[in-house]
Amino acid sequence: MKGRPLIPFAIIALLGVVLMVALSAVGNHMRNIAEEGGEGAQEEVVIDDPIEYGETVVSESCIACHANDLSGTGNAPAINNLEGRLSHEEIVEIVTNGLDGGMPAFGGQLQENEIEAVAEYLLDASQ
Repeated sequence: MKGRPLIPFAIIALLGVVLMVALSAVGNHMRNIAEEGGEGAQEEVVIDDPIEYGETVVSESCIACHANDLSGTGNAPAINNLEGRLSHEEIVEIVTNGLDGGMPAFGGQLQENEIEAVAEYLLDASQ
């Protein structure tokens, strides 16, 4: 060791480079799997009753801002009487992409069929 003090440092540096390459390869592999919709991708939610499922999603995700009875609170408007005010497509658009001013986008958290179920529930509850 006295004559070659740089060898332990070189070995540590080499191990660090090998570790970085290995972790990079694993990360790229996981990204490719997710992009291809393969293993590790989110499975599609099967919905038997869209209105019942939509009610569950609304009670878990919407009442914190829109109140238990969906009558609205503060900056969150009432969503308990949307029939005639918003179409199914408009509700899907709002839930998916959110709105400026506070409504968060749920497109990254909910699948398309889940958002469709929310729209169906909200319109059904308005009747």
